[in-house]
Amino acid sequence: MLARVQKQIEDERLLTAGESLVVGVSGGTDSMALLHILMSLNKQYQYGWKIHVVHVNHSFRGAESDADAEYVQTVCTEWSIPCHSFKRNVSLYMEESGLGSQEASREVRYQLYQQVAEEVGARKVVLAHHGDDQVETVLFRMLRGTGIHGLAGIPLRRWLVEGKIEVVRPLLGVFRHELEEYCREAGLSPREDSSNASRKYLRNRIRLDVLPLFEGINVRYREHILQLAKSAEIDEKYLHDASKKALQQVIVQQESNKISMAVQPFQSCDLALQRRMIPLILSYLSTRAEWSSQHVEAVLRVVTGDHPSAELHLPDGVFVQRVYERISFTRGLPDSKSFPYCYDLVVPGTTMVWESGTMFHANVLQSAPEFDKLPVNAAVFDLDQLTGKLMVRNRRAGDRLTLLGSAGSKKLKELMIDCKVPKVHRDRMPLLVAGEEIMWVPGVRRAAVAAVNQHTTRFLYVAAEYGEDWQEVKNE
Repeated sequence: MLARVQKQIEDERLLTAGESLVVGVSGGTDSMALLHILMSLNKQYQYGWKIHVVHVNHSFRGAESDADAEYVQTVCTEWSIPCHSFKRNVSLYMEESGLGSQEASREVRYQLYQQVAEEVGARKVVLAHHGDDQVETVLFRMLRGTGIHGLAGIPLRRWLVEGKIEVVRPLLGVFRHELEEYCREAGLSPREDSSNASRKYLRNRIRLDVLPLFEGINVRYREHILQLAKSAEIDEKYLHDASKKALQQVIVQQESNKISMAVQPFQSCDLALQRRMIPLILSYLSTRAEWSSQHVEAVLRVVTGDHPSAELHLPDGVFVQRVYERISFTRGLPDSKSFPYCYDLVVPGTTMVWESGTMFHANVLQSAPEFDKLPVNAAVFDLDQLTGKLMVRNRRAGDRLTLLGSAGSKKLKELMIDCKVPKVHRDRMPLLVAGEEIMWVPGVRRAAVAAVNQHTTRFLYVAAEYGEDWQEVKNE
């Protein structure tokens, strides 16, 4: 194990002698193995690394989280390693930012990594992502929708602060079972995060339910997926560099919170470059870790469509606007400004709501579904009771609805507050309506409109498929 990791570090020049290193340590198997490996290599090869541990208590698991922090602090004291331990109320940060738990936790961690790195003069942040993390990431992105860049998976290295602080991952060629064995042989007793066993998160379901099926088909599936990721990384680097050059030819204005580009030069570029230039622009304006293929395709529809005027609202306050031959990407719209949208519900078929990254799949059934097995993201209505056009729109001033099982009506705003829908999401949240009546607030509550009964003969089945942001909102 030590020889393999040391070879990776040397071959890729991930770390150099005499550097100060910030190491993210949760107390789990992966990070404890990483810390022990770095210490052992430092001693064996006399690299002269100055190691600083950063532990972040996200306050999600109460006493369990506190015990993790105490464990990491104790180990660092025993091993004479400086430990920078932080406790943060990530739940509060989620409410303020509107982010899901995983994205909010990640933002908090990386902010603290950067803070400590700047304090101690470190140019490297070393993290414990390993081969199984890479496999899960590639599959996760495939299921959510991605391109070649997504298949490249977790990068071996990337800038946290351009030209100053770099994130490196020397364990990407090592698998989880090998780290578990290493910990046993080294006499380590890492902590186990109970949330890793929860199927609440899609990534956990992939690890717990999907990967064992792959194992039964081909025991070497991990190696093959890692090979795919490496090939995609090589191809993506070439296309990324070509896209950066092409982008300089289409940008006509660039400010801290706004980028404008000319439509015709952009359209003249190959589609492969177009699909890479858009994430480059979005990443310049936003701190999001990545942009999904849905976001990219939505922007392409605005840029390459026939309409000379179009608008698009993306996560993290990014606003895309086309005015004839100019496309502007802006971040930081006033919170009070609402941008209404409305789509006809396609029945049968799929309706894409770009503003919220949500797809509505609708169908007409001739017999009742099994209601006890109905997914939480689906609703069924008596089609013959519905009057007015079926549409998907965002909220309007004065919206009210009568909830299924309730006698009186309720303001939509009050319902969203009661159900703890983050304020930042309320204006974009899609509603299913029939004429002027709200039928369903997906993932929140169903209205009493067109309730199914024993006389129903035609059943309107509608399922909402949430994008990344909304899936995280629903999971909280």
